[in-house]
Amino acid sequence: MHIASGYAHGPRPTPQVAIAAVSAAMARGGLSQAGSIYLFLSMHFQHDISNCLRAVTQVTGSFDIFGASAAGVFSDQDWSLDAPAAAALVLPAQMQRPSSSDYFSLAAPNTINSHWLNQGGRRFGGIAGDATGQGAYAIWQQGRPHTGFIQTPLTPRDIIVSQGFQALSPFYTITASNGLMLDSLEHQPAYLTLKPWLNLHPLHHLMAGLNDGTHTTWIPVIGVDERKQSVMLAHAAPPAMQLCWGHFDSQSASHDLGLQLMRRLAGKRQPKWALVISGHRRVIAGNGLHEPDWSAIRCALPGVPFAGFYGNGQIVPLAKSNQVVDNSVVIALFD
Repeated sequence: MHIASGYAHGPRPTPQVAIAAVSAAMARGGLSQAGSIYLFLSMHFQHDISNCLRAVTQVTGSFDIFGASAAGVFSDQDWSLDAPAAAALVLPAQMQRPSSSDYFSLAAPNTINSHWLNQGGRRFGGIAGDATGQGAYAIWQQGRPHTGFIQTPLTPRDIIVSQGFQALSPFYTITASNGLMLDSLEHQPAYLTLKPWLNLHPLHHLMAGLNDGTHTTWIPVIGVDERKQSVMLAHAAPPAMQLCWGHFDSQSASHDLGLQLMRRLAGKRQPKWALVISGHRRVIAGNGLHEPDWSAIRCALPGVPFAGFYGNGQIVPLAKSNQVVDNSVVIALFD
């Protein structure tokens, strides 16, 4: 008996699809009884979440069901964005999970706050929903839907974060900002330093890279104010920090993910299983026929069961704090 994954899809979002994914995992793992279940559903199931969770509990006998709905889901068997689909990881009932200061964390788009993110321990996980933050979403724990945020103690041997952004400009010193509004860089209007890149890339692909001397954190560009010559960012950027403009490129992002996996796995035994959270924007930047990130993970982790979803954002431990990022992939590896 061992940890295993399952995937299922169907023409309609019924509880039978969720049951099929979990049952497939149990069959692959030789499990007669389920322990913890990590279940991810596409947003098509939004109006039937409670029935799906009840059905899975009835079939498996486990109330320990933790997960979220998102724009799409995947396992090591397949991935989907446009069809009702379910992905699951099932742990054996006998498997003991030691106490941990690390937490697998999931949240609704409108409930993220820095207090919860950094109230203790490392957090990894994601934000339910789609890239807009306005679509349908749900999160659940102990087999019941929740609002806000949820967490469960879980200790990975390694957490890999691939942001996949490319710098477009040199670093500037922030000389004026007000909350989310970035006013000037090197005493130049912030908008003028960004303007050349607005003609080359969609606004929703542009990012601001904040550097604290050791690490660059990428923040989405939300909008521009041409009259005030300022730029709105998703997070505040205080004066005196270094900032560069960058963008998301799907081809270089998947290449970076593959390189990171290769480096972190070199000389080590393969993990027994993995949880993966990716971004909706990241997968829709591709051609829709192939999923290069999924292929890179499958190539690096042959035979390793994994499951996850394409959500609204990713929760990652970066620069000595827990942060919400976008257009990224976070992979938690477990022994």
